[in-house]
Amino acid sequence: KVQLINDAYNAVVDAVLGAEAEVGEGSEPCAAILATLKHIRIPIVSLDVPSGWDVESGGSGGISPDVLVSLAAPKECARRFLGRQHFVAGRFLPYDVQKKFELNPPEYPGTECVVAL
Repeated sequence: KVQLINDAYNAVVDAVLGAEAEVGEGSEPCAAILATLKHIRIPIVSLDVPSGWDVESGGSGGISPDVLVSLAAPKECARRFLGRQHFVAGRFLPYDVQKKFELNPPEYPGTECVVAL
């Protein structure tokens, strides 16, 4: 599977698991997908929290994405991101949510919904 993916595609989008998901022994098919993603050589673009990462502490045991696209705001685990590019997508955080969680969202130029960090 790994060689087929490397040969057939230019990149892989990792949206396998959500922020609160956990992959353990026997949790198929996610465990098999995660194992495959750990061995591919083409760039991986992860959405919000890379699969296999803990939302707070980061990537121990998960994949190593080249690009991270944080949704709304970077999660705590993004501090451990070592890939090439990090983006934030979505300028939809209400002011009261920003204030409550002490968030400082980036400036979005014009009508853009994605910004590079």
